[in-house]
Amino acid sequence: MRKRINIGDCYRDCTAVWNVWEVQRIYMDLLGVPHAIIRNTADVKDRRTIACPTLLERRRFELVTEEIGGPEAARLNAGRRATGGGFAHPHH
Repeated sequence: MRKRINIGDCYRDCTAVWNVWEVQRIYMDLLGVPHAIIRNTADVKDRRTIACPTLLERRRFELVTEEIGGPEAARLNAGRRATGGGFAHPHH
């Protein structure tokens, strides 16, 4: 299982495979649970908030960043990881 969520990562919703979501922002709620603000890549006005542990569930979401963005997305995300721009799951 992937243990880190980064801004710019894209995930396919396994229950609606035509929906691909890009992580826009990550924050901690008042109870200390990390959440991601995600936007639909096909409709940038469609934004959702989802708990990061849910986004990491393989039966719910599939990481597709490199498929969507190709090598350029991978290079940009590597820079984000190097600067600490992501969420490391505390239980893994």
